[in-house]
Amino acid sequence: MTEKKRISEEALVRFATKCIMALGAPEDRARVTAEILAAADMRGISSHGVAGGTGLRELVERIQKDAIDPKTAPSVKRNENWAVAVMDAQGGIGPAAAMDATRLAGDLAEEYGIGKVYVHNANHFGAACVYAEALIDRGLAGRATCTSGAWMKPFGGNRIRLGTNPIAWGVPAGNQAIVIDVATTQRAVSPAIRASRAGEAIPDDYFLDENGDVISGHVAYDELIKGSVLPLGGTQFGYKGSGLAVLVDLDGVIGGGATGHIPTLRVRPDARITQTIEAWRMDALYPLEDVKRRLAEAVRDIKSCGGPEMLLPGEREAHKKVDAEKNGIPYETSQWEALKMIGGWLGVESPEAIQGN
Repeated sequence: MTEKKRISEEALVRFATKCIMALGAPEDRARVTAEILAAADMRGISSHGVAGGTGLRELVERIQKDAIDPKTAPSVKRNENWAVAVMDAQGGIGPAAAMDATRLAGDLAEEYGIGKVYVHNANHFGAACVYAEALIDRGLAGRATCTSGAWMKPFGGNRIRLGTNPIAWGVPAGNQAIVIDVATTQRAVSPAIRASRAGEAIPDDYFLDENGDVISGHVAYDELIKGSVLPLGGTQFGYKGSGLAVLVDLDGVIGGGATGHIPTLRVRPDARITQTIEAWRMDALYPLEDVKRRLAEAVRDIKSCGGPEMLLPGEREAHKKVDAEKNGIPYETSQWEALKMIGGWLGVESPEAIQGN
């Protein structure tokens, strides 16, 4: 197996920043977006990274179709002395708007003990865990969710209505962040699309065809996109994921989000989603040192249940991040080709590898 070439985080951020600026974004918003995409790569979440399906290529394609306004920043609405706010992203770049909301939610939490920010008229924000971890870096607990284009039928339903609606939730525990980041579907949709295009089998209990039958083996892309992804829990217990997805949807409505079906970007490139960011202080009810001590005790107790292969939420990604900080981010040939292609479109020189040829 050929060793993957590696790229430094800063080189990747610098390249992505130049590309996003070439699309018309101000430098500050381009930089924060690039940092968020690279943060996903650092954690091994390449589907949401710079060269991933929701990364630079999606930005290029949607901005060129006037489906995203790269220049705009969100407007903010809040009542004085309330710990909740709403932002209108005005169709701007999704990750930049979400980080604006994350900062504001953190500020509200530090002032009031808890803070929540809704962002409507928004676009995809990338890997949800990045925002939860940004709050943890401030010593806060946090949660991030967003709606998405519809790929799932409500459990027991016969019409596609719900998105993958990811949820990230994290708390600081000692020197580590315990963060879960999951779709409310069996898996995200992008792995099925990649498998279909590559001629590979679709895992069982993952996708339904247009007739509602479980897909097994390989299926052509044109047939796959007529189907629907199963909710978390699959054919038997999918009421769990379906229920979570419904609540993410309804919570978004509270903050001004859509009340109906959200088309996928394949159908409507300018479709909008709703993001929510929540933060709360660790010392809101008990002394901070007591909370930290009890969290550390709980983590030790959970870890005592398994051997060295048992990982808590976020540990796998944390290990990948440590490796990437030390050795660079591993990129496959297809990812390097994507960087070169996008750089060629925008007149930006592609970055160099720090190891390999």
